[in-house]
Amino acid sequence: MKKVTIISCLLLTAVLITSCEQETLDPTENAELNSKTEMQSSKLEEVGLHNNLDYDNDGCPNEDDAHPWSNMNETIRFDYFTDTGVDNTFVNCGSTMADLIDDLIMEMNIEYGCGETLPSPPQGSEINTDNWKAVHRIFVRRIARLTYYWRKDKLITRSDRTKLYRAAKDSNVPNCYYD
Repeated sequence: MKKVTIISCLLLTAVLITSCEQETLDPTENAELNSKTEMQSSKLEEVGLHNNLDYDNDGCPNEDDAHPWSNMNETIRFDYFTDTGVDNTFVNCGSTMADLIDDLIMEMNIEYGCGETLPSPPQGSEINTDNWKAVHRIFVRRIARLTYYWRKDKLITRSDRTKLYRAAKDSNVPNCYYD
């Protein structure tokens, strides 16, 4: 029985190999295919699909994407040392939760004065800690507001919202040296 199976497999293989021989196109068929391909590529150029890039592969074309280079970290971070442990998910087309938090951090840094070129402070002077505390409180309030809407939309759990709030409160935002 084994011999019959092996022989039938060999015959079947030989038949498949001979049936898979490559066909050659005559020049008229080849020219027809080339013209169809050229027509299709010109239609794509008219529609503009070749320019419809998506750098971060989030499903939103760059021209419609608020964050063409989205923050795709697995979890949300406020700075290099504060990992919240909350999953970073998409809020809308092109924006992750981390993108929105990064935008808020950048806004707070600019409000604090990090956007300007900061000369080195003269010796004996201190950073304005009152200003830092005021901007930090604004940051924490805005995180609370942002997470309220995420919780309301069922994007995060109550415990995630608490983790984000506590991490914002303990974070070092604004921080002029955070990218």
